[in-house]
Formats: sequence, C-alpha cells, structure tokens
Amino acid sequence: MIFQECDWQEVAAEGMVTLRTMGGLFLVTQGKGGYPNVMTIGWLTTGIVWGRPVAVVLVRPSRYSHTLLEETPYFSVNVPVETMQRELDLCGRCSGRDTDKFTQCGFTSLSIEGMPIPVIQECRAFLVCEVIQKTRVEPTAFSSPVLAEFYPQDDFHSVYFGVIKRAGRK
Repeated sequence: MIFQECDWQEVAAEGMVTLRTMGGLFLVTQGKGGYPNVMTIGWLTTGIVWGRPVAVVLVRPSRYSHTLLEETPYFSVNVPVETMQRELDLCGRCSGRDTDKFTQCGFTSLSIEGMPIPVIQECRAFLVCEVIQKTRVEPTAFSSPVLAEFYPQDDFHSVYFGVIKRAGRK
C-alpha cells in the first residue's frame, strides 16, 4: 500500500497510541554518506511552536543517530504496525555504528519527493521533519528522582525541534 498525504495531527495521534501500546516509534536519520539509520524512540511531542507544526524528539549524544542528525538536520518519525515489536526491540538495543538495522529488520527505505530523509515503507504512517532548533537537556532543571531514573550516566539528551514538512499514512 502506498502512503497518502494527510494532516500531521492524524499521524501524531496514531503515534501517541502506538507509544502507549507498543512502547516505541522509529526515528530515521541519515548522514552525509546517504545511508539511513533507524532507532527506537520512546518519547515524542508534537504541537504548534513558533506558529509551525513541530515534532520534538530527544536523542542522546552517545547515539549514532545523534551524529547523523548533526550532519543532516532532518529526521522522520515512523509509526510501526502491530507486528513490529521485534524490530522495535532490535532498533532499541543495537547501534547503527555496528549494524545495518534497515537490513536486519527487512525495512525498505522509501524516498519522499523533495525530502532528503527517507521513511520506512513497511510502517503505517510517518512525519518528515526539518530541524529548526536544538538544545540540550539542562541537568540543574530536574528533580532528583528524574535524574536518578533517566540519567544515571549523565548522558543528557539533545532536544531536536523539527518543523513537520510532510505527513503520510496508509
């Protein structure tokens, strides 16, 4: 089935349900070398920021996806189908530095017209975003329980605000 353009809010709503039921979405990045990488993300925020539709993702600097986002400031958020739990688990535990996760998962990289970042053809919906702002999580702004639970190694996320350029679903 081919993706159809749709309102970004439809994909955001599907993404929130999928996060709750499956525990993750796929984030696709691609560096200057032109090879896509995919990682599992467990956090996503969407809304209107600076008068634009925006998706916000968090990526730790230790992740290969962080390196690729710094090279090419675009990303896609892909909503998996219900049968992709194994792929979510694999993409959350293996690094793209060492593993071609697209091949390991049997994913097809699909180009979206006019966008420099692909989406995963086997997924049911996507958002393609261009980074318009990035910042770092500020450790001094947290309460102690959050720091202890999510940042025991002080690997504080970078926060990427991506203006939503395209949205599609099957």
